[in-house]
Amino acid sequence: MSEKRRQLPPLYNPHGLEQKWYPIWEKGGFFSYKKAYHKEGQPTKTFSMVLPPPNVTGSLHLGHALNHTIQDILARYHRMKGEITLWVPGTDHAGIATQNVVERQLHAQGKSRRDFSRQEFEKLIWRWKEESGGMITQQMRLLGESVDWDYERFTLDEGLSFVVRRVFVRLYQDGLIYRGERMINWCPKDETALSNIEVEYKEVPGKLYFVKYFLENSDDFLLVATTRPETIPGDEAVAVHPSDERYKNFIGRYVIHPLNGKKIPVIADHAVDPQYGTGVVKVTPAHDFLDFEIAERHKLPLTNIFNEKAVLNEKAGPYKGLSREKAREIIVEELRDKGLLTLTKDIRHNVGHSYRSGVAVEPRLSLQWFVKTKPLAQLAIEAVQEGKTQFFPKRWENLYFDWLQKIEDWCISRQLWWGHRIPAFYCQTCAAMHVLEEDPTSCPSCGSSQIKQDEDVLDTWFSSALWPFSTLLGKDKTTVLCQWPNKIPNSKELELFYPTSVLVTGFDIIFFWVARMMMMGLYFMGDVPFRHVYIHGLVRDEKRQKMSKSKGNVVNPLEKMEEYGTDAFRFFLISILPEGKDIVYDESRLKGYQAFCNKIWNTARFIWMNQEESYRPNDEACYELKDADIWILERYNHTQKMATKALDNYRFAEYTQLIYDFFWKDFCDYYVEIAKLFLRDQEQDTVRYVLNRTLENSLKLLHPVMPFITEELYSYWSRPQDDLIIVSSWPTVFSLKEPEAAIKRMELTLKLTAKIRQLRHDLQIPPQQKLSFGFIPKEGYSLNNYHKKILIGLCKLQDVFDSKPEGKAIRTAVEEGELYLLVTKELNLAKEKERLEKELSHLRKGLEHVQQKLSNPAFLDKAPQELVAQEKEKEESYLAKMKSLEEILQEI
Repeated sequence: MSEKRRQLPPLYNPHGLEQKWYPIWEKGGFFSYKKAYHKEGQPTKTFSMVLPPPNVTGSLHLGHALNHTIQDILARYHRMKGEITLWVPGTDHAGIATQNVVERQLHAQGKSRRDFSRQEFEKLIWRWKEESGGMITQQMRLLGESVDWDYERFTLDEGLSFVVRRVFVRLYQDGLIYRGERMINWCPKDETALSNIEVEYKEVPGKLYFVKYFLENSDDFLLVATTRPETIPGDEAVAVHPSDERYKNFIGRYVIHPLNGKKIPVIADHAVDPQYGTGVVKVTPAHDFLDFEIAERHKLPLTNIFNEKAVLNEKAGPYKGLSREKAREIIVEELRDKGLLTLTKDIRHNVGHSYRSGVAVEPRLSLQWFVKTKPLAQLAIEAVQEGKTQFFPKRWENLYFDWLQKIEDWCISRQLWWGHRIPAFYCQTCAAMHVLEEDPTSCPSCGSSQIKQDEDVLDTWFSSALWPFSTLLGKDKTTVLCQWPNKIPNSKELELFYPTSVLVTGFDIIFFWVARMMMMGLYFMGDVPFRHVYIHGLVRDEKRQKMSKSKGNVVNPLEKMEEYGTDAFRFFLISILPEGKDIVYDESRLKGYQAFCNKIWNTARFIWMNQEESYRPNDEACYELKDADIWILERYNHTQKMATKALDNYRFAEYTQLIYDFFWKDFCDYYVEIAKLFLRDQEQDTVRYVLNRTLENSLKLLHPVMPFITEELYSYWSRPQDDLIIVSSWPTVFSLKEPEAAIKRMELTLKLTAKIRQLRHDLQIPPQQKLSFGFIPKEGYSLNNYHKKILIGLCKLQDVFDSKPEGKAIRTAVEEGELYLLVTKELNLAKEKERLEKELSHLRKGLEHVQQKLSNPAFLDKAPQELVAQEKEKEESYLAKMKSLEEILQEI
C-alpha cells in the first residue's frame, strides 16, 4: 500500500482514462464470473445475460450503444452486489449481410460468387471475417463493456453449429420441421426467401388498372381491378364473392384471358372483397398469398411466371426476359391498344419490401423448409401467462401475445452460401431424403455414394433463437454436447446461468428474436431462456424522426464518445431513456453531462487538496456529526436506497437522475460549500471524513454508468493494487441515530437559503453586495449560531438577526416563520417595483400562451406526450415565478 496519494491532475481528460483502464480490467480477468466464484465463502446468487449478437459486418451504432450500456450497467451493478455474474458476448454470422459484403468486393474486381465453388467462396468469407469482422468487438471495448471475453461466441463456431444442426434434426424427427411448396416472400435482389416478419410494408403511390375480361362467346365482359398488370400472364381465373348479386349469373362461366386468349373460369370465393375495385379480382395463384389460398380451394393450376430475379420466364410467353417494371409498362400499353384498359386510378397502397435490401418483395410459389410454430408458440404463450418470464414494461406482453396467437409457419431456408447449411441429403440413385447430424458417405437407404446435400442455409434467426443456451453448451461439439438434448449435460455454466436473468432488447425484435428464443428454450431446455425481458425504445432525432442515412440524421456514437468522453455519453444515453418509449436524442443534454464529469473531477480535487496526501478516512474513529453532516449522509442514504430500487426494477433514467441530483445539488451545491466554512475549524476532522466517505460511496453508485472516471478517482485513495472499484462492494447506507431533529433544522436552513437567493435574484441584487436578514421563527423552530454561520456563508450575508431588523424591510413568509430583508440605500424600491411589474406582465403573456395550448383538445390529443409534459412544466414555472414576484410587489 502506498503511503501517499498521487496528485490529481487539474484537468479531466476522459480519453486517457478509457485507454488506461479497459486493458487493466480485461487482462486482470475482472469481467470473469470466476473472480467471484472462486472467492472464499462464495456467493450463491447468480446473474447472467447474453448480449444480443451484433452482425459480424456491423459497426457500433446508436442502438447498440444504448442497448449495451444498459446491459453493462446491470453487469457491473450485480457484480458489485457480490453476485456470480456472467455476461456472454458474441457476434452473428449475418447470412445475407455478410455474403453481400464479400460479393460487393468481388464485383469491384469484376467477379461474382459464381466464379468460385461453394467451398472457395466460404473460405473467402471466413478470411474476410478474420481480417475485418472483429471491428465491432473492438468498439464494444471502447464503450467499456464488461463482457466475459473468455465466453465470446460466434454463431458459426463449431459448438454452436453442432447445436443448430442437432436442433434441426430433432425438430424434423418430431414432425416440427418440414419441406414443402408454399407461397413465400422472395427478395429478387438477394435472391432468397424471407420469413413474413422480414417484410416491411411501406405506403407507396401506385395505380389501380381496370381491365376487361370478355366472357367466352359473348360481348359481355367482367371489369377486373388490379394493381399488378405485369402478373396477368399468370392468371388462372377471375373471382367474385358468392353473395354479390351483380355477378351471380357469371359464376361457373369462362372468360377469355386478355393477353394469351386461353379461357379461364369465373369462380366464387368468400375471400373476395365486394367493395374493392369492381368486386371482381383476377386470380394469380403463384404470385399472391390470397390468390394461392383461393387456388388451393378451387384446384387451379399454379403458374409461376417469374425467375429468381423477378424477371418474367418462359411461362410468360412473349414477355420472357422482361423485368417486373418493364413488363408492366408493355402490358399496360398492349391492353390499351386492344381497348381492354378502360380506366386507371392513382392510389396509395401498402407494398412489402425486404427489411434488408429495401427492394419490393415478390410473393412466389417455392419449395422451402418450414418450422411448424403453433405447438411451440403455445408453450411460449403459457410461460409468460404463468409469470415464468416477465416483461418490463409489462405492456409489451400484449404485442408478444398478439404475434404468437397469429403466428404462421416459419420459412427457415435461405438461398445463400454463407450460413448453417441445411442437413438434408438427397440420394441421386433412389431419390431418398435423409436429415442427419453427421455428413453421410453413402445413402442410408440404398448404400449409394451418389448423395447431395441441400443447397440452402438456415435463416440467421434460427441460430439466434438458440443463443441463450447454445452459448453455454460449449465451444466445440466434444465438450458437453454428447447427450443433449435427450439429457441436459452436467455443465457448470448451464447449472449456474440458465435460465439467464434478463434479456435487454428493443421492441422491434420481439417477433424476430424474443418469441423464437422462448419457443426454442422451452422446447429444448424445458425452461424459459430468461426470467425478465427489458424492452427499450428506438433512438430518434430531436424532431422525433427515425434516424436514417437518407435523412442525414444518423449519429455516430464513436464520434460523440471522442468529442465528449465515453462516461458522459453513457450517462446521457441512460438519462434520456423513458420507460418503454422511444428516445429523443438531444445533444444539448450531452454537453451538460460532460460538465457533470468535470464537476465530479473538480469536487474530488477540491476535497483532496484540503487534506494530507496520506489521509484515509478512519471508520473506527469517533466523529461528532453536526446537522449538515447528518443531513448529507441521510440524503445519501435516501439516494442509495432509491437508486438500488430503480436498478432492481429497470428504471434506468430514474437511477441516473437520482445520483445526478444528489451529487450536484445536495453534495456539491450545499454540503461541499458548507464544508468550506468548517475545514479550518475544530469540526474539520468530521467534515473531512464525511466528504471522503460521501465521495467514495457516490463514485460506487456512479460506477455502473460511468466506469472510467469512477475507477480513476477511486484509484487515488491509498489502497492495494488490485482493489478496484469494479470489484468493490455496492455501497451500503450509513447508520444514523435519530437523525430527524438535525434534518428538520437543516431543511429550514436550506429553505431559507433558497428563499434568500430567490429574493436576491428577483431584486437583481449583485452577489458581492452583503445583505442582512431577520428571521422570526414559529414555535418549534429556531436558528442557532451553527445554522446562522451556514446561512451567512451560503447567501453572502452580513448578518442574520433573531428579530425584524431596524428600518425599512421587505417581508416574505415561509411555513416556519417570517423572513425580513433589510432595505439598504443601494436598493431603489420605486425602480424595482417598475421593473418587477414589467417582468410580471411578460410572465402573464407567456402563461396565457401556454394555457391556450393546454386548453386545445387537438394539441392534447395529437402532440407527443413529452411535448405536452414540457408545456405543463412551463405552466408550473410561470405560476411559481409570478407568485414570487407578486409577494415581493405586495411587500414593496
